[in-house]
Amino acid sequence: MKTTEILISIIDRIQTVYEWFLKMFGHLVEMIKRVKEIVLDFIDFVKDLMYGKEDVQSYLKNYNESEHFFI
Repeated sequence: MKTTEILISIIDRIQTVYEWFLKMFGHLVEMIKRVKEIVLDFIDFVKDLMYGKEDVQSYLKNYNESEHFFI
């Protein structure tokens, strides 16, 4: 009888840890999805601002030139 109670207790604790792990993993996946959406929205925003390859190149050139002022 004691052995059965001990085994049931161990199984209950393992199940509790497993459920906690699944819950934390679910939260982690949800956070990754949110970050992905934020990045994709930012990319769409930048893409809407720049109309062509020339705009991107001029932006990068201006960024490189202004970056040297901070060094």
